[in-house]
Amino acid sequence: MGFCTIVKWLFAAYLLSSYKSLPGAYFVRFYYCVAQTLFLPMLTGLKTENIKKLQKNEYGCFSYTKLDTYASPFECDFYFHKNNSTYFVELDISRSDLMSKIFQKLMLNSKHYPYIPVANVFTNFLKEIKPFQKYSVSSRIICWDEKWIYVMSRFTIKKGTVLCSLSLTKYVLKDGRKTIKPKEALEYCGLYNENVAKISEDNLKLLTERCGFHETVPLENLSQDYCSEI
Repeated sequence: MGFCTIVKWLFAAYLLSSYKSLPGAYFVRFYYCVAQTLFLPMLTGLKTENIKKLQKNEYGCFSYTKLDTYASPFECDFYFHKNNSTYFVELDISRSDLMSKIFQKLMLNSKHYPYIPVANVFTNFLKEIKPFQKYSVSSRIICWDEKWIYVMSRFTIKKGTVLCSLSLTKYVLKDGRKTIKPKEALEYCGLYNENVAKISEDNLKLLTERCGFHETVPLENLSQDYCSEI
């Protein structure tokens, strides 16, 4: 095998290792995730196993999704770690997976297809993620109020033992121009009860009174004992 051939194969392997940064890769990853939850059930049946599983769990609304991936070369910057801007691509996929699963019943049964736009995102970068290093992104709802739903996403390495980044996203549920109250949406999905309401109330108080741009430790240490993966 000639030197040029070896170089070509090495270059091809390099491109393949950075598949997440290739043109169109974002849309493929995003819609692959959402299609399984929102499009496939239209063919296989609207009473999905995901909906049944969530409704059987008293704390189903606090279930989390987990995305396992790695920092590809094209995602890294001149500091030789994962570029800050690329975190938001993974957040899009992780959060969309979460919200489409939690509110699957609402989305599948609504006459007017509801949507969940992002209102605000705050991200605290704590530790670097190195090239080719494996990491996980987990996202879950932590609380809500009369209008907003707050989602926390955690980037972790070493099998979840080291927190690299924490993000908070504020969502609103929309049906056209109409805003759907989080409580009403959760009730419709069979995921609302007094226990989850109390947890949400406590977490909302924690978020608004004890946390801010420079202080995320209370959220970093937030209990996950009642959370299960979906």
